[in-house]
Amino acid sequence: MTRGDTLVVVAVVALALLSVPGAAAMLAPAGDAAILSSPAGSTTVELASPGTYVVEGHVGRVVFEVAGGEVIAAAADCPDHLCVRMGAAAPGRPIVCAPNGVSATRASGGEGLDAVSR
Repeated sequence: MTRGDTLVVVAVVALALLSVPGAAAMLAPAGDAAILSSPAGSTTVELASPGTYVVEGHVGRVVFEVAGGEVIAAAADCPDHLCVRMGAAAPGRPIVCAPNGVSATRASGGEGLDAVSR
């Protein structure tokens, strides 16, 4: 290996090592809050503190539960209960109860990745 080859290898390794903190910051977990929206307005709830939140919609109520760092729709007065079957809210995948005009959105932690491809 020539001296030029050695310099190229050292430069590539140095760039790779310097990029690790930037990549780790981009892959940081999403924020620890959820935004509960209704026709009357929005409320931000912390996912670190478990609780039950009742949100009034157009045709009834939606009950959101916060536990284990996640928010789910536990019950709803809407006719089809699709929001209850949606599971936990995730960044880019909110829980929506369309007949009530109610939603729960996971707040993102800032400038992060919105998708990962393999």
